[in-house]
Amino acid sequence: MACLSASLLSSSCWYVRQAGHFLSERARAVPVSRLEADPGSPEELRRFLSLVEDVRAFATEQAGLKPTRNYTGYVALDRDYVADVVSACAADSFTRYHWRYPFLGELPYKGFYRREDAEEEVARLKAAGLDVIIRKVDAFSSLGFFRDPLYSFMTAYPPDALAELILHESAHATLFIKGAGQFNEEFATFTGRVAAEAWLAMRYGPDSPELAARRARRADGEAFTAWLAETARLLDAAYRDAAMTPEDKLERKASIIAERAAAYREAAPRLFSGEGYRSFDMGSINNAYLDLYRLYEEDLSLYRRWYDEAAGGELPRFISSLLELEREAGTDIKQAMLQRLGS
Repeated sequence: MACLSASLLSSSCWYVRQAGHFLSERARAVPVSRLEADPGSPEELRRFLSLVEDVRAFATEQAGLKPTRNYTGYVALDRDYVADVVSACAADSFTRYHWRYPFLGELPYKGFYRREDAEEEVARLKAAGLDVIIRKVDAFSSLGFFRDPLYSFMTAYPPDALAELILHESAHATLFIKGAGQFNEEFATFTGRVAAEAWLAMRYGPDSPELAARRARRADGEAFTAWLAETARLLDAAYRDAAMTPEDKLERKASIIAERAAAYREAAPRLFSGEGYRSFDMGSINNAYLDLYRLYEEDLSLYRRWYDEAAGGELPRFISSLLELEREAGTDIKQAMLQRLGS
């Protein structure tokens, strides 16, 4: 999740309310160095902080990501996530809804520290006829405006999930292009995943159970994403049918989602190893849910090609080459990547 906190600090009464939560939270952050020096710190917390430092060192020394002071503070929360984020999309097309923010331009999500505020925004958007989702996020990047902290609930994360989270947000802090939201999320998603696997291989070994478990979870994730992509493709074809009225499109949408949900229930036991994927209610999705996956996952093959062909499979070259290309191409960076790759 990129730059949520910066967007929360924009100038309006509502943003001031969100900023109050944001700033008070950071005021409570305890420096990691203090916790490490405190003989009363629990051993579990010490292991967690050591793991975080290892990932942070890997990010800058091995992956080529920008050094920051992020994740050097620790915030104790009484819940298992940071903020609620709302996304929206047209009900009869994949026209993405955007919010406009000073400095950052348009972004396809809006974050809330109070659940009630998020639910009010959901109600407003639904009343306008949009498909809407609300989701919990466990981290975001402030793009250097503030030091992004660790949160107490992260101590329960498995090492690979913790690493991917830190590396994903570090990617945002390294390269963020105003007005290129699709690129920003795809770049951070791809970088976080590849860098997390590289870190696991370095720390635990290329044949370790930790890396094998990570790859099994990724296989589930990729199969799930592929299912959503095909559902989106079927819906998009219906939405683009000029002969259909808006009412016809909504009827066809309901039919496609119901058909895909029935097929998913039948296929899930053989497609997935994780119970969360097997029991997922595919009938509950809407355009906003599908568009979220399109935002983060739709075109990762382009980044894989760039990583393999332009960067020779080396993370630092991958990062530095895209930083250089951004200076030349700006918001047209994805088109520039395609041109450089010869397709």
